[in-house]
Amino acid sequence: MGNKIKKAETEKMSEETFLIDCPLCEAGIEVERRTGKVIKHWKKLKLKKGEDPFKKALEGIKDNKNKLDDYFSGAQDSMENKKKELLDKFEKEKKRIKDSGDTSKPINPMDLD
Repeated sequence: MGNKIKKAETEKMSEETFLIDCPLCEAGIEVERRTGKVIKHWKKLKLKKGEDPFKKALEGIKDNKNKLDDYFSGAQDSMENKKKELLDKFEKEKKRIKDSGDTSKPINPMDLD
């Protein structure tokens, strides 16, 4: 059943779009038949003479994976630092309120109406 769905999607794509090679940059372009709008553009793989295109593609995938790993680990570190900073601010404010002896509840903005 999965093959039928994939086949139907492929047929639908081929009915709505077509692929061409750009005469200027020799890149692959997917174009919508009805409007002529470019949907996707694939850059031509630059290979040295005798270089294996599959090896080059695999290196590109590994490089992208490494970049994403670095980005997400950096984002995770940033979120942890932000969390720590907010917890520190919360504790300082809690201590300030406790030291001031103010035990009254803050004004609820919903009660002002």
